Amino acid sequence: MSKTVAVVIGGGLVIAGLIGYTVSAKFTAAKYENAIFAQNESMQSTWGMLQQSLKMQGFTVKAYGKTFIDSIEANAKRYENDKGGMMKWVQEAQSQMSPELHSKFMTTVEKAYARKEAKQLSKISVAQEYRNYSDATLKGLVSNVVWSYPTAKATKIMDTIITTKETKTTFDTGIEADVSDPFAS
Repeated sequence: MSKTVAVVIGGGLVIAGLIGYTVSAKFTAAKYENAIFAQNESMQSTWGMLQQSLKMQGFTVKAYGKTFIDSIEANAKRYENDKGGMMKWVQEAQSQMSPELHSKFMTTVEKAYARKEAKQLSKISVAQEYRNYSDATLKGLVSNVVWSYPTAKATKIMDTIITTKETKTTFDTGIEADVSDPFAS
């Protein structure tokens, strides 16, 4: 085999290797994009399902309140001529949600927020992996330069973090508001 043939074959292999590497960079970036989109869809699904679950729990609590009020009205009619009997019934009956119902509702709320946090943390983790690939690897550089990854859609999703207005303001300004009642409206 002549040197010219060896150089041509070697050059062809190098070019084929570079093309393969460039295409592989595109496919890797596309996989990260798909993972980011799936994480975002999963978050939306979780937020929607949990909102519905909380509403259903709220209906249960609301129905409990209505049932309790109906009970008061029925007993008011029952004891309308016996004020002492009515007062005794009122003292025996709790005019608030039962501890078991309250505990169940609070557990549902806590689980809902824990699931939301877990979904967001999962998305943040995938975004971190994608940013590391994109910013800190040669393959990521190739996918950025040749294939224009990450796309604007993926970047927007990666940059979106669900938070409260107060937290956003604190991180934007670097100044935390004075301590306030977190339960105030």
